Amino acid sequence: MKAIRYIGVSFLKGKIQLAEIEHKRKKRTVTVLAERDTAVDFAQGANLSATHPQLGIFVSEMKSLIRQYKVTAENISFALPPDPMFINIIPVDPGLQGKDLSQYLQWEMNQYFPDASPKDFFIGADSLPLENKTAQQTFMVAVRRGIAAFLQKTVTGLKLKLNIIDIDQFSTEKTLITNYPEILEHEIVLFGLRKNGVDASLIHEGAMTDYRAFLYNGDSDPTKPIMEYLKYLKQKNTDTPAAILLHGIDIAHDFVVSLRTTTGVKQTLEMNSLRKIRTSDRLSKQFMKESYRFAAAIGLALRAK
Repeated sequence: MKAIRYIGVSFLKGKIQLAEIEHKRKKRTVTVLAERDTAVDFAQGANLSATHPQLGIFVSEMKSLIRQYKVTAENISFALPPDPMFINIIPVDPGLQGKDLSQYLQWEMNQYFPDASPKDFFIGADSLPLENKTAQQTFMVAVRRGIAAFLQKTVTGLKLKLNIIDIDQFSTEKTLITNYPEILEHEIVLFGLRKNGVDASLIHEGAMTDYRAFLYNGDSDPTKPIMEYLKYLKQKNTDTPAAILLHGIDIAHDFVVSLRTTTGVKQTLEMNSLRKIRTSDRLSKQFMKESYRFAAAIGLALRAK
């Protein structure tokens, strides 16, 4: 089998994170971890489009990063921050499929964006475990077409092939599953720390079954939203998590220790995104040490077609 390489790209705190992974038979090797500043704020990306004035700047930034780190992959994916996206968990009739499901999802969108055209968003849905015969809880995600067009034109400018556009927190699920297989049979809570926000998910039997986003201004300590999410899970009669894993920005060891004490969950850890994956000798030791920052990018690069 010929080796194929995939690029995953994410965005945190004004920087681009890039991971390249080589897939060969059942072996996967992280060949590149890279990071640089960017002028494009994807957290404020609602107005991005294929004609946006910063498109050329972003293409140049990506070309520079690819050239500097000698990236050779032909397939690229992007993990976007949730801010300009629409993410919700809704009940859906299990019998809805195809066109009927699409029309229902569009109706749901119109409840939140009554002035939006069906052409304004790409809408997707992913069913959660069936709870009863009349309503299936379903993740609904809507990506603005302008953002997708911006990324598609970027990929064209890079002369690459677009593989996946996903949400940062959802992309990290693959990284967690790959690196922590021994705890997947238990309840795991995943927290993504970003500027002025926390993404929270429940991983049940290796699959994401719940998601909430918390925004805050001023005090940047994420302890409050983390505890709020754990309280919410307890109210849903969810078992106490066997582990809490953290990814994203500024995960200080002292904070992890403090959170471990506050939550009472002994397995509270910053995610080691390289724990079970082979790595190239040329990777930056600092990036490897802070691999939790690359969790979303690595998760995307793990997802071959």
